[in-house]
Amino acid sequence: MDQRITLRHLEAFRALMVRKTVTGAADMLEVTQPVVTRLIADLETRIAITLFTRTKGRLVPTAEATLLFADVHQSLVGIERIANAASNIKALKLGHLEIAAAPSMALTFLPHAIASFAKEHPDALVTMRMHSSNTVLDMVQSNRCDLGFAILPMRTTRHGNSEILVSAKSVGVVPADHRLARRRVLRPEDFEGESFVSYPRLMDTRTKIDALMLSYGVNRRINVETPISAVITKLVEAGAGVSIIDPLTASFYTGNLLKFIPFEGEIANDYSLIIAQRHSSTLILKPFIDHARREIRKMVPGNLIIRG
Repeated sequence: MDQRITLRHLEAFRALMVRKTVTGAADMLEVTQPVVTRLIADLETRIAITLFTRTKGRLVPTAEATLLFADVHQSLVGIERIANAASNIKALKLGHLEIAAAPSMALTFLPHAIASFAKEHPDALVTMRMHSSNTVLDMVQSNRCDLGFAILPMRTTRHGNSEILVSAKSVGVVPADHRLARRRVLRPEDFEGESFVSYPRLMDTRTKIDALMLSYGVNRRINVETPISAVITKLVEAGAGVSIIDPLTASFYTGNLLKFIPFEGEIANDYSLIIAQRHSSTLILKPFIDHARREIRKMVPGNLIIRG
């Protein structure tokens, strides 16, 4: 006869000690009363110790049972702690994805990607933080997130696992009643003498635009700067001037006070994905990237896509 003590034996013993009655123990274990009675009798046989005496129809623990209970309870708590730890590790590894994204990506296609991903992975947790593209790159390189979404040129993202999701042309943004609003395309010379809402100095896009305008001898009046494309649209809407922004932000605009017009200048926007070196579970990493690719391609107008 097998004399090994099983986990089920110990659970029945603890349940009976805690609930005091066979009925209570059965309820605690969600089994029938005969199952509890059989497990206790079997345990007593295997350890050759009487654990309970029957007094007036009730099972009363013996002194030996009282001594044994402390060790049994401690052992079961330890097993439960291991099970919880394993569950937490699984949840952390399989169910948590940390993302850092530039505003023009965090405010446009990524909410749609997260929503569609969440429907397929309801137990997953996605954390998204919004930062400048350079900060996003720093976070990925220092392993402070799993995925980074940024507007960065290919030369910047050539490290680790990175790719350009979509590369697209920039667009001019002007008030709907502006003299340029009826143009089919905008060229650098069209901005001569205009009040221009600009990105701050040191931003890659600002450097590109300034260099292009200089090469054409175009003079603009720059009185307002902001690093966020969505804020630029609000400033143009408010009458602060005209500007050139990325097409993803433009595609997300729902008002009727602005016109977005393709800009014929070599100002490409590389919407890049960078994967951190830290060990993220591919069970949620790859599916999320697939959702991100699909959603960004839905939003960027096809006539503006250079590659992707």
